[in-house]
Amino acid sequence: MKKKKIRKQKIIYFIGVSSIIVLIIIGIIWYFSWMDIELVIKEVEINQEVKISDITSCSHGNLLEPDKFIDTSTLGKKDIEVQCKNFLGYVKTSSFELVVRDYTAPVISFPEELSTTIGTPIDLLQGVIVSDNVDSDVEVFVDGEYSFEQKGEYVLYYVAHDSSGNETRNKFILKVEEGNTMKTVNGYSIVVENGVTYIDGVLIVNKTYSLPADYGNGLTDEVSTAFQKMKDVASKDGITLSIISGYRSYDRQNTIYYNYVQRDGKSEADTYSARPGHSEHQSGLAFDLNSLESSFANTKEGKWLNEHAYQYGFILRYPKGKTNETGYIYEPWHFRYVGEELAKKLYNDGNWVTLEAYFGINSQYSE
Repeated sequence: MKKKKIRKQKIIYFIGVSSIIVLIIIGIIWYFSWMDIELVIKEVEINQEVKISDITSCSHGNLLEPDKFIDTSTLGKKDIEVQCKNFLGYVKTSSFELVVRDYTAPVISFPEELSTTIGTPIDLLQGVIVSDNVDSDVEVFVDGEYSFEQKGEYVLYYVAHDSSGNETRNKFILKVEEGNTMKTVNGYSIVVENGVTYIDGVLIVNKTYSLPADYGNGLTDEVSTAFQKMKDVASKDGITLSIISGYRSYDRQNTIYYNYVQRDGKSEADTYSARPGHSEHQSGLAFDLNSLESSFANTKEGKWLNEHAYQYGFILRYPKGKTNETGYIYEPWHFRYVGEELAKKLYNDGNWVTLEAYFGINSQYSE
């Protein structure tokens, strides 16, 4: 009996020890098979290069595809799936929500100083360019008080907001100075700024008023936009418009003019070609369309332009029978941008009024 009892005790002891060993083994297996995947970074910048390993961590295992890039090209919440594998081959999958945000403010390119004379308003946003890493069209406005009617140096700010609430503020200076304001015979103000003449805010170039040799670098954006709009509408009417001569520099005009002088003489050349510094082409506001022949007026393109150009801010600059006003022969191909409001007035229901007659100025060389 005593031997049976001892044997029974040994069996119980063996079972107990075995159970403990099994539990320990199970515990070790559980410990090493347990993995925790954690999202370390919950928010990232839009278009930021981010890999799985940059934003997550895996305890007791290795991330699968750690170098895989996450698409951060759009704003908002983004669901991502991450996998981790331990040494036993066990794979755990976890899903997380990553937020893609925009922390970058717009960039404003702008002139740091603007100047004008008393009574001569200028567009403070002209030449200002705004770019953003997300929004394709960010509006910019001017913050601060100023007056074009009072002399002073005004500290102002260009301010831009994007759709994510990021803001940029850039300081600039507006100088309003006293100027030698003159009047035309029709009562319009003449203001000269840096050698450029403006009458009632309209840039004037003719035989009387010239441009500095270094003025201009191409057709202005406003002119290019207006022409494209006009060209698109004309195309729908079966009309093809093309610029055959747009912006011309001072030096280029100098070459053209004196070639004509050598061919036809100065007096004759002055009737159809501008002297250097006196050409509207240098202003970036004018161009010649389609043909340089007077017969262009009778083509469908010439007739269409004569009837519709004013609707897009363009005027027939040298109308027929107005040589005594403009100083140049009739040019049915030469159009000048003045804006839709003034162009409508000068169109005059088809009886074109020249800039010279409208403002009360002349167009005559001084010598």
